[in-house]
Amino acid sequence: MFRGVFNPLNGFWRGFARVCDVVGLSVCWVVCSLPVVTVGAATTALYDAVFHGVRKGELGDYARFFRTFRDSFKPATLATVPALVLGAALFYFWYVAFVMASGGSRAAVIWLYACRILLLAPLAVWLFAMFTLSRFTFGPWELLKTAAKLALGHLPSAVIVALLTEELAVFTYQKVFLPAFFTPGLAALLCSLFMERIFAPYLPKDQSEDGDETVTTDNNT
Repeated sequence: MFRGVFNPLNGFWRGFARVCDVVGLSVCWVVCSLPVVTVGAATTALYDAVFHGVRKGELGDYARFFRTFRDSFKPATLATVPALVLGAALFYFWYVAFVMASGGSRAAVIWLYACRILLLAPLAVWLFAMFTLSRFTFGPWELLKTAAKLALGHLPSAVIVALLTEELAVFTYQKVFLPAFFTPGLAALLCSLFMERIFAPYLPKDQSEDGDETVTTDNNT
């Protein structure tokens, strides 16, 4: 009886290990994202490690995280810089609208929600780009173009992925960042439910979600 309870291969302990991995990988993401411009490579690494380690139960997810972070650093960072600039500009307009709305401006309230909706578009494209980079090989500009095409071609999934990420980010901010110990990994796990279905047609059968390896491509999906 006790042998079965403490067997590390039983369902409870495997589930517990995966929860711990979500927390551990979230911490890795937070640490690697601290320079801000590295958030793209950290997000690519997080998605890759969560998909293989948490969702598929493969070993070596932390080694995979740092390997993917290193390998994707250049294209992810170059693709992230314009996204950060655009996001900062939209956030600035949102903040101005927030201040005006706090002063009682009804027009500012409308603009406040409009800015939040506008933020979803670049967020969705950026997320698709970082997740795509974990499964395929692209240069930064081809990566952004491909991500935009995928997001437009799978618009409902793009909206859900962006909203999930935004809401978890807002929740984390409202709770003084304490949930950051698990929300990044949780976001990656939830997003993978949509992203892997999008990636499946472009992957060989033995390298898709049911396979063991990823595949690379040079120019397009």
